[in-house]
Amino acid sequence: MSQFSYAQYQQVVAQAQASGEGTKVGFFKLKDDGDIAIARLNIGCNEDMDFASVHTIGANGRWMKVSCLNPLGSYAGDCALCAAHAANPKGAISKSAKKLFIQMMVSYRDPASATGYTAPAPVIWDRPAAFSRELANKLMIAGDLRNTLVLITRNGKAGDMQTTYSMDILPADHPVFKPEMIPADFSAFANFNIARHSYWEKTADEINTYLTTGQFPEKNAAPQQPAAAAPAYAAPVVPVAPPAPVAAPVAAPAYAAPAAPAAQMPPVAAPTAAPAPAAPMPGAPGAPARNFNGFSF
Repeated sequence: MSQFSYAQYQQVVAQAQASGEGTKVGFFKLKDDGDIAIARLNIGCNEDMDFASVHTIGANGRWMKVSCLNPLGSYAGDCALCAAHAANPKGAISKSAKKLFIQMMVSYRDPASATGYTAPAPVIWDRPAAFSRELANKLMIAGDLRNTLVLITRNGKAGDMQTTYSMDILPADHPVFKPEMIPADFSAFANFNIARHSYWEKTADEINTYLTTGQFPEKNAAPQQPAAAAPAYAAPVVPVAPPAPVAAPVAAPAYAAPAAPAAQMPPVAAPTAAPAPAAPMPGAPGAPARNFNGFSF
């Protein structure tokens, strides 16, 4: 049913919010040198930081991050993606990189807004793992970062691979950036799974499938489902199939019979003209051979 009431819509929204699916979590991005944003980080202590070792790979027509199967600090052969990169360093599979994924509520500068900034939105900030030292220092200075606002500034033009970011803790009595600009509400991250948002966790078998076919199994799962069900529809066709083999044996004798006399005809037809063999053919047992080209097996 495509139609629904306002009450039904509100009920669905409430259910989505209760399950943690009501708000889409985006990615933090400052586009150019000097751009700033105000944020409140969902980090109360060092243990609240989310880390992962990931490869950036090209698959299914786009770039994505896939978790590395080697344990932290290990360079054993547990990860086929590591081996693939080592074999082809300039290929479509990057070296494993240690990443930090920061949950935060952010407000960007927006001159068109009445406050000059956008409404706070949940985002993930993807940074190198070494950036955790910066956060650890801020935790020592300010304590629980969920209780304060920070000013994030981009230092580097768009496309500059040497771009850095500075993070400054804002005092509660700041004349412009008031605490109420971004309430300490992180409910958007309830039931949040960073591995489903920022990178893929794949098994060794799934990675091997990608290395063999260029795609992960999930991309082939949908087309394979109808194929798996095909036998259920093929079963009724099985009884119909026998008639075809029955027709084939009948046709074979029809052509086998005239084949034998045909080999004996030349001596008989020798005294007569060449057309003579055509005369007895209509009466011969193999007369249907005349319609060979139009006969349907």
